[in-house]
Amino acid sequence: MLEVKSLYVSYGGVQALTNVSVHVKEGEFVSLIGSNGAGKTTLLNSIMNIVGRQKGSALFQGKEVSKVSTADMVTRGVALVPEGRRVFSNMSVRENLEMGGFKRPVSEVKAKLAEVTEMFPVLGDRASQMAGMLSGGEQQMLAIGRALMSAPKILLMDEPSMGLAPLVIKEVYEKLKVLAESGLTILLVEQNASIALKYAQRGYVLENGRIIMQGKASELLGDNEVKRAYLGKEYKEKWER
Repeated sequence: MLEVKSLYVSYGGVQALTNVSVHVKEGEFVSLIGSNGAGKTTLLNSIMNIVGRQKGSALFQGKEVSKVSTADMVTRGVALVPEGRRVFSNMSVRENLEMGGFKRPVSEVKAKLAEVTEMFPVLGDRASQMAGMLSGGEQQMLAIGRALMSAPKILLMDEPSMGLAPLVIKEVYEKLKVLAESGLTILLVEQNASIALKYAQRGYVLENGRIIMQGKASELLGDNEVKRAYLGKEYKEKWER
């Protein structure tokens, strides 16, 4: 469904991505893990054509989309849940959701709104509340719901666990699991490798702007080098003994 080929992106004199190639098949849940500054957000922003590229291409459903506007990417079925959620704080929950469906027919927006609030009941309960008053977890659900309002074929997720408590992170990922099981294609980037690989089918490891490993998520989760580098101090200490 989505194929990124030999992508190079730089900011000024800094090379952010070097020869990055990833693909996501229809119906897959793919996680790309990496430390802070590895280039994960740059990859998603490049797919959405928010940032430009030096070299490389992106194909969506077999068609080149490297020069398609960000708005048209959404129309074609690609939705991004940005890092830090970025809800419209001074707008109500309902207004935030409606913004997500601004390119859809009015009748379709109404039906989609019902679907989203059924999946995230708290959004229905807080429909008239200002989005800025929601908790971090509720804002993350709102950001996901807003993206779903565009009826995407693929959902791009940027650091969904950022700033959330462990129980809330699990709740968010369980919702993503439901979406994946319903057939929605998901490409997710995360610094929290353990949770990202637990729920995904396949994974990539991005380090200093380069893909250094890829494979089944279960295999990456069990890889000693991945454990040492990305799964916490206790794994690093065990590996170095």
